[in-house]
Amino acid sequence: MERLREMIRRLPTRLEFLIVIVWAFGQFIFASILSIGESRAAVYSNPQLASVLLVELLQFAFLAWFLWVRGWTLEKFSLKATWRGTGLGLGLLVATYCLFVIVQLIGEHLLPIDMNSAASFYPKGAKELDLQLIFITSVVNGVYEELFVAGYIITVLTPVRGPWTAINVSTGVRLLYHLYQGPIGILTIVPLGILFGWVYLRTKQLWPLIVAHVLIDVIGLAITRCE
Repeated sequence: MERLREMIRRLPTRLEFLIVIVWAFGQFIFASILSIGESRAAVYSNPQLASVLLVELLQFAFLAWFLWVRGWTLEKFSLKATWRGTGLGLGLLVATYCLFVIVQLIGEHLLPIDMNSAASFYPKGAKELDLQLIFITSVVNGVYEELFVAGYIITVLTPVRGPWTAINVSTGVRLLYHLYQGPIGILTIVPLGILFGWVYLRTKQLWPLIVAHVLIDVIGLAITRCE
């Protein structure tokens, strides 16, 4: 085991980056690309949410160990739960929904997109979704995504490629595994990714992104569950 850890420590940063991104998002990107062209939107059921929860927990366990061996700490991700960060997260939630409204208006009036038709491709939650499962899965998913797609990618790339390249790469990866959400997903994920990346760099805090992401997931699943 010590030989394995020593081998991992000696890996070049580029290979570390590739391992983390492929392990964290590879299968989600692959599944998202395969979903393009499907005639109906995905509907989340309790078993599907539980499956996402299990997969992310297992993948997180490996990545946490791998990055710990590589010398990563929570401080390096700028991850610390604070009341101030929670308040910033709530503000980011409001800003995100305002952004969604603006994007929808642009789509309706300036782009050749039928928003009602586009909405039919957006994923929904089944009416029988368990509220506790929604909350637990949303928490795990919010931590998992923001830790790696924002915290890791932006932290690694900013010193060597600059802040905007880091934000753009982060947004690009975020978009790739959300392609299954159809046109509305594409229109919202890009500005969301840029906004989240900018906030992370400006505040040096990952917690606000996690708070906003978790609440977006909870609200989205809970609302569609009631439709």
